[in-house]
Amino acid sequence: MTRRRLEVLVLAFGAVFVAVVLFSFRPGRRPGSGSSRESLPRVPPAEEAGQPTTVLKGFDYTETVAGKALFRIQSERTVGFGAAAGLVPNVYALEKVSLTVYPAQGSPLTVHADRAQYDRRTNEAQLAGNVRWLDEKGALAESERVEFQPSARRLVAPAAVHFSRGTFDVHARSASYDVGRHELALAGPVRGSGTGEGSGGLSELAADAASYRRDEGIIELVGSVSGASREKDRISCDRMVLKAAEPEARSFEWARAEGNVRGVIAAAHQAAGGGQPGERQYAADQGSLLFAADGSIKSLALTGRPASVAERDRRVFAATIDIAFEKGRPASARAEGAVRIESGDRRAESDRASLAFSPSGEVETLELSGNVRTQAEGKSARAEKAVQLPARSVWILTGEGAGSATVESGGSRISASSIEIEEKSKGVRAEGNARAVFTREKDRGKAPTMVGDPSRPTFGKAQRIVLDDAARVATLSGGAMLWQDASSLSGDDMTLNDAERTLVAVGHSRTVFAGKSDAASGETDRRPSVVTARRVIYRENAGTALFEGNVTVTRGPWHASAESATAYLDRENRIERVEMARDVRLADSSTGRSAGAARALDWPKQDRTILEGSPAWVTDAEGNRVAGAALTITDRGRSVEVTAPEGGKTETIHKTRKGD
Repeated sequence: MTRRRLEVLVLAFGAVFVAVVLFSFRPGRRPGSGSSRESLPRVPPAEEAGQPTTVLKGFDYTETVAGKALFRIQSERTVGFGAAAGLVPNVYALEKVSLTVYPAQGSPLTVHADRAQYDRRTNEAQLAGNVRWLDEKGALAESERVEFQPSARRLVAPAAVHFSRGTFDVHARSASYDVGRHELALAGPVRGSGTGEGSGGLSELAADAASYRRDEGIIELVGSVSGASREKDRISCDRMVLKAAEPEARSFEWARAEGNVRGVIAAAHQAAGGGQPGERQYAADQGSLLFAADGSIKSLALTGRPASVAERDRRVFAATIDIAFEKGRPASARAEGAVRIESGDRRAESDRASLAFSPSGEVETLELSGNVRTQAEGKSARAEKAVQLPARSVWILTGEGAGSATVESGGSRISASSIEIEEKSKGVRAEGNARAVFTREKDRGKAPTMVGDPSRPTFGKAQRIVLDDAARVATLSGGAMLWQDASSLSGDDMTLNDAERTLVAVGHSRTVFAGKSDAASGETDRRPSVVTARRVIYRENAGTALFEGNVTVTRGPWHASAESATAYLDRENRIERVEMARDVRLADSSTGRSAGAARALDWPKQDRTILEGSPAWVTDAEGNRVAGAALTITDRGRSVEVTAPEGGKTETIHKTRKGD
């Protein structure tokens, strides 16, 4: 599979420019002798240059200062123009010309032309006709005219200039080269095109102007800069600067694109697994690249208000986006400053973000940190840190220090030290001091609760809370508790099944049914009923709560115990009656009464209790005892109605006080 990265385009953009421009200004080959008979260039009027005085087969002149050569001009045929025969000519008309300019440092530059006009008085030369310079690397530059200005140490090509190497060509409206400063300037429009062969895939480039400062190793392209590869990768900006690793090297230390940076990395070829990723788009105010010694890219940095990278349906926005590369592939990325990630209806925001990529280029992990906020499929979340594991389709959210992460959905909320979200199953796992608010959902009716009003929010806590959205089940583990106002249910573990409308609590359960005033009926607040048991099973559809294992019921001074008990609740989840079975024991500390039965039925609202047994019995504080098949206790225990068993009798024991 062909792997195309952003560095391919940018490196090719600079490398081709270096190849066809930088290496063009190096010593060239001297052209072989020819038989051209083109006319000599026009010479100045006679009053300036004089009359033709000398005709030479060849010409070779070197200008030196303090023993150092400044330039050398040679030709195969020469006509000199001067004031009179025998005098040194002022102007020379040359054919088959080579002009070599020697800078103070670096290699000399040799330019060839069909003809030239050289003024001995000013040392200026005008080369015309197939002007060209060719280096040993095969880079060719050509123009119709080049002017040598020795006083300014400058070569000027006032007409169109053409550079070529291999299959790539660059055209500019004009050019000038400062020999002393080793600076080349191209006036635009500058345009380049090719097949992409031998140019790193680069097929097009354009700019309004370009320059090269050899001593600094700086290449600068300005004004409507753009480039494209044969695979349709593209980049555009207002200005691009590239820094060569060495003055005449093809590799770079860094590259910088500035102003309206836009680009596209085209869709990759069909992946081995059959996937076809879409094109990647990027935008920024500035883009910077750092390169390794071998020319491969080390990092790409985008800055903007904001900078952005988009791939398929995912877009990343941030003040800065930095991508690190290893062996030519993205290894990791980091974004900072108002980070925003959008993918379909999913959205995430944070102060910072970092990504790690697999060797195949897929995202292995995504980490968000600092004021993290996410929203997806009706769920919103807040955390100090969030980590996504795409291979598992999991998000892990954590708080900072003693802080918590929070997830909200449909009015319900869950918070904990750590929260794990399963994207595929839509499940949520909260661990570490987990807290929750369960709220009625419009499309799912009331949340199952046996403590308080089902239409109102119910609060919960545990060491761990797991929400299975697909199965509509919530599990609270480790010190689990649900409450609403003064009513509550606690246990070691608890399960709420929204589909079956049930609630199960196991292990040291404790249920508090708080009293509630009823203004319509004139009822006053009653003392809460507290029930403990090993297990509680609440069935909302039946309106029952089954308590099993060492059951105790306490209401003020009144206390009862049994092996099992069933509470029947009204629509407001208030106790209408309680049925207790197996070894029932009752006691009222305020009156000193106690009772026992095989079965008991208690109506808290009516302050009435029925005991059934063989027999059931009641004993008061003085030791008086009443026994029968059924005992009905009312008026806070002050009244006991005894019912004898069929064919049997009741038993009453009355102890008299001393002195009676």
